[in-house]
Amino acid sequence: METNTNENTTANRPEPLPLRWAIILIGGFAAGAVVFTLAGALAALGAAAATVLGLHQLIA
Repeated sequence: METNTNENTTANRPEPLPLRWAIILIGGFAAGAVVFTLAGALAALGAAAATVLGLHQLIA
């Protein structure tokens, strides 16, 4: 019996991250970095979380 190696290798690979989520996460990181330099760590976490949620709502 022959096995198809292409099916086996693609089944074990994780799905690639969709471009939409890459944009959302990079936007959150950028917003957090800017706010961190201006206001500190706690504000940066809030800004990053709000940006991720907002971009998710906007893009999805």
